[in-house]
Amino acid sequence: MRHTLTLIKILLLAGWLTSPSTAQPIHQRSLGQLEERLANIDSERSQLAYLTLRSGVGSLGWQSQLHSEADHTEWARIDFSQPQTIEQVTLVPILWRNTQTGIQADGFPTRFQVVAGDSEESTGTVLASFDDPSELLPRTAPLVIPLPPTTAKWIRVEASELSPRALDGKFLFQLSEILAFSGEDNVALHQSVTVSSSEKRRVQRSIPAKTLVDGVTPYLINSPQLPGSTAYVAFYHTGPQASLTLDLKKSVPINRIHLHAADLSENIPQVHHSDYGIPKHLIIEGSTRPDFADPIPLVEYERDTIYDGGPTLAWRFPETNCRYIRITAIDGYKAPEAQERWRCIGFAEIEVFSGGANVALGTPVHLNLQPPSQEGSLASLTDGRNHFGTILPVREWMEQLARRHDLERERPLVEAERDKRYARQKTMLRIMSWIAAALAVAIVISMLLNRIFHLRRTAQLKERFAADLHDELGADLHTIGLLSDLAQSSRDDPQKLDTYLQQIRSATEETGTAVRHLADMQSATPYPNLETTMKQIANRVVVHLQHELSIQGEDQFDQLPAGARSDLILFYKECLINICRHSEATKLRTTLAAKGRTIHLAISDNGQGITDNDSTQVPKSLQRRAKLLGGKVTVETSAITGTTIHLKLRQRRFGIR
Repeated sequence: MRHTLTLIKILLLAGWLTSPSTAQPIHQRSLGQLEERLANIDSERSQLAYLTLRSGVGSLGWQSQLHSEADHTEWARIDFSQPQTIEQVTLVPILWRNTQTGIQADGFPTRFQVVAGDSEESTGTVLASFDDPSELLPRTAPLVIPLPPTTAKWIRVEASELSPRALDGKFLFQLSEILAFSGEDNVALHQSVTVSSSEKRRVQRSIPAKTLVDGVTPYLINSPQLPGSTAYVAFYHTGPQASLTLDLKKSVPINRIHLHAADLSENIPQVHHSDYGIPKHLIIEGSTRPDFADPIPLVEYERDTIYDGGPTLAWRFPETNCRYIRITAIDGYKAPEAQERWRCIGFAEIEVFSGGANVALGTPVHLNLQPPSQEGSLASLTDGRNHFGTILPVREWMEQLARRHDLERERPLVEAERDKRYARQKTMLRIMSWIAAALAVAIVISMLLNRIFHLRRTAQLKERFAADLHDELGADLHTIGLLSDLAQSSRDDPQKLDTYLQQIRSATEETGTAVRHLADMQSATPYPNLETTMKQIANRVVVHLQHELSIQGEDQFDQLPAGARSDLILFYKECLINICRHSEATKLRTTLAAKGRTIHLAISDNGQGITDNDSTQVPKSLQRRAKLLGGKVTVETSAITGTTIHLKLRQRRFGIR
């Protein structure tokens, strides 16, 4: 018994922390788990007792003295008539109707502990402690505290930090009921109670310490197990005493009796008292014989004030063997709607307990007189149901109310997290929609750009085709024409004539080959040897001129793409044709060099130079071909030194590093 358990350990011992998924923090659960948890909460809630509040007049519960600060110690102690094995303590709060926030617990402590002792003199051992107000308040339901089975002579609920009273903000400790369960038996029922202090009020009789263990709570037993039943009420004239007798069929040891009031009016305002039908003064006797020749007094109840009643009256007494139970109305209930000479006796249910089980369930009930008026049937007194449905055992009822409270606190948190996830998904969906729209626009733009690039490529192909047609065929036709002129002038020299005719034949074949490959200059690898090709072209085009050719870095020229190599040769051809046609030169020098990252082609002649007004103007045919190469062409010209054409290309443009 010498050990202290925290709340978490207690819950683990009791099995209240159900599964890892339940204990997992809400923000760590997936959306599917949140949805599943909400469905489980709703499913479980539908099977739990409803928190239905009683109305009418009744005892409030115990209140301690008022304090101006929270840090005060107040306590309530229950002494048992004999040592009891305690498994659970339940604290029922006093409720307050707040016009803004609704009904909430009032004066429930924010820090307290449950202490138990096994002798009158012992200081006791702390069985459970609570110091986190967020786990306790706000609440309307009872607080169920599972405990390791502990044998105790007394228990004490000791508050060290109080909460403010809603009425005036003063701090106090107040409770409606303290229940201590050993199995299904509330062993605290009608036991001796000692408190640290009591508040002095004009309604003093509604808050004595003994109300902590009178078995009356602010709730009505409202089970989801339908249907309910109609209570039995018998009206009779004053004079004879009405009594109800139950036959338990066999003698059994009983130790507890519960009487449930007959009428729980749900009208607003309520037209009946909460203890409707319960006689003002009654006695309960047991016997082993049907004639009660050996009556055993079990309970005597007398309602002195309006605070002594309630919707359920419960009594616990020493275990007694009985077969028959008789409830006698010494002074019957005076219904407000009945005349003075009328009295009544009636209940929604009569429960008789043996070993925690209701042994009166389904037993026959007999009324000793023939009432002039009655409602319901005698069988409804032991059918196990009240107005709402099946009557639950007190311990199970308290646990279900506490469990409903926990679920109803958890549900909005889970729902809020789920809604946040949905909002996040909605945002992500909106972003994805924007991305999809942007992608659609990008696709349209890409298609338009592709179309533009296609048109541009087509234009480039047309331009290249025109340039190739002009440069390739023009050079070949010029060569043929030149050779034809030379052949005509050599008619008297058969050997030269034959040479020129052969050259014309060769040029014609090359022109045919050029025409066949004009549509696609990349279909083969033209001009495999750049130096040889350039010499051949010079020999054909400038056949009557002295010409020199110098190539530096020939290894790098082998890396040029086929298209670039063709364009370079055609540029060279066009330069030679222009020199033949316009320069009147006698000498020609060509230099092709690859230095660093640059290719430099220089073609010089000793002709008359460019005689146009703008001597730096590059011929359009050369500009077009240089553009196709992606290079820069310039001209140096002079009437004295002749003309030099420079073409500069960057090797990086062709992928050469």
